[in-house]
Amino acid sequence: MLSFLIGLVLTLFGLLFLLFPESLRRRLRRKAVWKLRRYFFAVAVTLGVLLISAGWRHEGLLPKVLVCIGVVALLKGLLLLNSKAAEHVTAWILDRPVLHLKVFAVGQIVLGLAMLFGLK
Repeated sequence: MLSFLIGLVLTLFGLLFLLFPESLRRRLRRKAVWKLRRYFFAVAVTLGVLLISAGWRHEGLLPKVLVCIGVVALLKGLLLLNSKAAEHVTAWILDRPVLHLKVFAVGQIVLGLAMLFGLK
């Protein structure tokens, strides 16, 4: 149920950001650096947990690689919480053209739809 709600929210925000990419840029500019660090931390931890849980249930080389990437994402999330990397990532995102923001929105829609339909 939780994955359904998260997938729905990701899909809806992805559609909004695809239609209005400048609103994403304005929201990022308004946010404080500390808030963005918390968001990057949450994204890295979520990605790490998703990769670890996806790779843990299966056997083979690819799932073990996913688990390793998930552990690296968790560690990177911890490093992003107290480093200057979040500021550099934020500045990099704000300097990107609108096309990159739209590609990010499409990726967000795809992830949301995968959570809606694939995780049952």
